[in-house]
Amino acid sequence: MEKLRGNRPLGVFSDVSGHFRSEYQIGSRLVWVRCRHRLDCLECVDEADEILPDIWAAMPDAIAIAEGYSRKQIPDFWNTHDKAKREGPRLDVWGIVINPDLGEASFDISRNYGFDYSSPTFFKDDYWNDEPVLLPELPDPYHVYVIRNGSGQLCVAIDR
Repeated sequence: MEKLRGNRPLGVFSDVSGHFRSEYQIGSRLVWVRCRHRLDCLECVDEADEILPDIWAAMPDAIAIAEGYSRKQIPDFWNTHDKAKREGPRLDVWGIVINPDLGEASFDISRNYGFDYSSPTFFKDDYWNDEPVLLPELPDPYHVYVIRNGSGQLCVAIDR
């Protein structure tokens, strides 16, 4: 697992509550380390590095929870995708905010840009592949936030 400490942040921002957020990128995902101490606080980055493997390991479960929640929010989208032959995850984590002092993380889950929405597919009951269909995309913008608390439990953050 890549460590944040060895990388230079892409930027450091302050949020409305007076915390600093150091922004990093791991693969295609953005990771923000939220700190209440000071700009470029390496203590918080070290604490984030300690829990980062557990946070990373929780991503598949966070995506599954987000999908379950999403199925209740936009059932027509999911009903159409469930009928299609095209397989693959529709959602993915694109950003994670880590609060090292609490040991928690917030996953920002949205569209999986690796899923092919643009080319035609067929419904599973179209045995002869006679009627190609285009799958609907997620509403824009669409995000589900899943919190991983300090104990490792996951839940949807409804109020965001």
